[in-house]
Amino acid sequence: MLAGNRSAAAEQNEALRVTPRRGLPLLDLQQRFVDLRFGMFVHFNMATFQDREWGDTTSPLDLFHPTALDTDQWAVAAQSANMTWGCLTTRHHDGFCIWPTKTGAASAGQTSHSTDVVRAYVNSFRGAGLRVGLYYSILSLRDDIRHFNITPAKVKLIKDQLTELLTGYGEVDILITDGWDAPWSRITYEEAECRTEGPGGQ
Repeated sequence: MLAGNRSAAAEQNEALRVTPRRGLPLLDLQQRFVDLRFGMFVHFNMATFQDREWGDTTSPLDLFHPTALDTDQWAVAAQSANMTWGCLTTRHHDGFCIWPTKTGAASAGQTSHSTDVVRAYVNSFRGAGLRVGLYYSILSLRDDIRHFNITPAKVKLIKDQLTELLTGYGEVDILITDGWDAPWSRITYEEAECRTEGPGGQ
């Protein structure tokens, strides 16, 4: 019983701690997310062009060729369903980035089409008055970031890419990470701190 009480007290303290992002208690931020209610998750990436759930890392980068991309249509669909937010998969487990990252990793910027899908998405959703969310996977098969294979260089790549996303596309209302602080990744939130203000982050 005492252990249970200590655990509950620890959880309450964690929920009340002030977060550096907004200067608000974590519990308030969590409630704000719950209050957003219904949203759209857009899983659009290399796997879209391979008819797969996870992208095949052996495929040529030019397979990613979104010539019919219409992010305004995504926003209209979200509005028509009375959604208040969206979340776009910026990098899934295969490691392909759908923005032109400057980190040298496989990305839309290395394709002949060079479409910045993240830019198109945030512009469309903000223009429609919707909150903007981004999803980012730590696991990256292309970069060999996987179970028990984390190195300082790989952590730097992750931080650099998150910094690009959080400073180059304006206000990001929601960030969903996959594998963060998980037992297999051995990357804690503290290790993954990155710059959230700077050029383009206004």
